Amino acid sequence: MNKVTDNFFVSSQIDEGHISFLKEQGIDLVICNRPNGEEPNQTNFELIEETCKKAEIDFIHLPMVPGDLSPELITETKNLIDQNKKTLAYCRTGTRCINLWACANAIDNDIDETIELATNAGYDLGHLRPLLEV
Repeated sequence: MNKVTDNFFVSSQIDEGHISFLKEQGIDLVICNRPNGEEPNQTNFELIEETCKKAEIDFIHLPMVPGDLSPELITETKNLIDQNKKTLAYCRTGTRCINLWACANAIDNDIDETIELATNAGYDLGHLRPLLEV
């Protein structure tokens, strides 16, 4: 789990066994940015969603196909960030999550700061600068 801000974290694929740890960490919302069936043995989002509900953690399935940074996904991600809940977003490696976060965050925040926060979380998003500046 990589910290981006005090309220936003990204990670690679999780499974239902991680939910109790997330609850202990105060996570209020889990976002799955991954469609089911991308690779063998991937935990289906429905199982994670069910486990989150039992732990009283909100869950949103907001799948993104790699490379598809659509305006709709960015807007929905911004709406979720604006709820100011302690959030974990996950996908296969965390890259889709951080890309969506950066595009959403840059709408109202400084681009350099957005890229720096991503870098501090372990993701080099310099290549996104032209997109963030639009």
